[in-house]
Amino acid sequence: MNADLKQCERTARTEGLAAGLALALSGFDALAMAPGRYAAVPAKTAPDAASVVVHSLACAEDIVFADCGSPRARDAGAAPAGTELAEFGRRLAAVRLGLTRRLLDTAAEHLSGRSGGGEPLVRKQMVTGMIADIVAGIELLRGYAAFSQAPGTPQAAVLADLHARIADLDTEVIRLFGAAGYIADHPARVLYVSALVASTWVAEGEDQ
Repeated sequence: MNADLKQCERTARTEGLAAGLALALSGFDALAMAPGRYAAVPAKTAPDAASVVVHSLACAEDIVFADCGSPRARDAGAAPAGTELAEFGRRLAAVRLGLTRRLLDTAAEHLSGRSGGGEPLVRKQMVTGMIADIVAGIELLRGYAAFSQAPGTPQAAVLADLHARIADLDTEVIRLFGAAGYIADHPARVLYVSALVASTWVAEGEDQ
């Protein structure tokens, strides 16, 4: 994983989604690069020229959705710059992995304070196995993000798959919180918003 990706992951893990997304977007023109009509951006850095749409869960994470206009109207029907969008897709994956690790840390702390059979749940074999699998999954997806930069890789398809796998991994983290992980004011909320953010930025389909 290159330095930019490491920094994006570290920022998201320590400072949260909005800070990680702001870093990932640095150097890019969000309005021009967005693959669709709307793009998730940090509320504090939303482009002045854009109107925004709000979502209750996303607002709680300081994220809004900028109206970028029709892609066709923006660029006479041309597709977004593939190289820029692919690079941002990798940065966003790093941000999301940072959030996965951030919430895994929170889950481990949560389970340390809950007991079953006379010992903390975090020490139960099934739980330790789940945590180990998630950590291994994070490492695997870091490598997958690096692989997506290889020449000749169908980047749009690979990045769509990468982000789908991150969503699957986040589901496993949410399971560690039990019913609490489905409450809107719970820290696990950020993983739902993470997937929502990705849905506005990750272009599906074949590479052009």
